Amino acid sequence: MEIINFIVNFITTMSLGEQLSIATGLIYILLSVRQNPLCWPFGIISVGIWMFIVFQGKLYSDAFLQFVYVVLGFYGWYQWLRGGTDNTPLKVQRVDRKLAIRLTLIGLVTFMPTGYLMENYLEASFPWWDALTTVLSLIAQYLLAKKYMENWLLWITADVMYIGIYYAKGWVGYSGLMAVYTAMAVLGFASWLKSYRADRECECSA
Repeated sequence: MEIINFIVNFITTMSLGEQLSIATGLIYILLSVRQNPLCWPFGIISVGIWMFIVFQGKLYSDAFLQFVYVVLGFYGWYQWLRGGTDNTPLKVQRVDRKLAIRLTLIGLVTFMPTGYLMENYLEASFPWWDALTTVLSLIAQYLLAKKYMENWLLWITADVMYIGIYYAKGWVGYSGLMAVYTAMAVLGFASWLKSYRADRECECSA
């Protein structure tokens, strides 16, 4: 209860824009867990507000990252509605070996230059950790847009890292929020796994 009270008090001290971004972000995750396509407009609103906030604060790299999330939000919205066979809604799917290798290579290739930029030009507090979580988050967001179940595993990994990073930066409130996001990601994985197995059983019995 003390942690929850701390997070609530932390949020109440935020600006209205920050509160709206967090509120719509939580709705986005909840609807994502339930595979509701309406998650995407809430997600777009959440990162759009945050993009505006960090841009005003001259955090241009963070603003650009949020812009990428906005683009992926529209992409994911379309995919969930029309990305399946014959323009049908997507079903939960698994990452095959070929895609896993491809995404791993992309992650390795982009990690080093991202870390270099953060260390030498963007003045990040923990440049290499920030680079790692950024790369993981972008890959996770792509997998979520394509409804790959493994997106939740990457989000769990990234969110756990964010808990430590934010705590080390002294942003205890954000660290607590990441703990909430981690728990929701665990629920998301469990829910999508159940849905995936149900779909496979239906296909086998058809």
